[in-house]
Amino acid sequence: ELMDYGEYFIVKAIFEKHMNLPKTNTLYGAVGIDINVDHIALCETNMDGNIVLIKKYPIHKENTKNKRNEELYQLAIEIMEQCKSKKKSLVVEDLNFKQLKTRMLYRPKKQNKTLSSFAYKKILEKVERKCLMNEVDVIKVDPKNTSKIGKEKYTKIKGLSVHYCAAYVINRRGMGFVD
Repeated sequence: ELMDYGEYFIVKAIFEKHMNLPKTNTLYGAVGIDINVDHIALCETNMDGNIVLIKKYPIHKENTKNKRNEELYQLAIEIMEQCKSKKKSLVVEDLNFKQLKTRMLYRPKKQNKTLSSFAYKKILEKVERKCLMNEVDVIKVDPKNTSKIGKEKYTKIKGLSVHYCAAYVINRRGMGFVD
């Protein structure tokens, strides 16, 4: 579309970018992430659902907005590269904070501040976008009791923190295992 404004023109162009289908799957394992306020716990598994790699990506809350966005962008790239290099799908929780935020009026002030600063949606959006652009499949799973199951079932057996175990449970759900 060409729009004439006397002294200048504005050109509007719309194009479609054809996205290729994802080239990753859960056949050889998956990469699961547990997103927390101050870090992202990553757990990679093999085809049998056994842990191959665990990794922690810190998120610095004290950074300025631009620095934080850049940090989240770099984290998204690292997570996507981890999946793409191993040809494994990414598994994430399908969290909804709307209900929780409506009940924030009745929570302690410190807890409200922590929840408000939690950039879950931003992190997930950046990771999903990077994955889609690089043909990495993103699988969303039910978040119900992932931390609880991880804590009760795997922390002692695997000797890992609750967050790594939650990422492990998320990962296994995406692969079709039932814990």
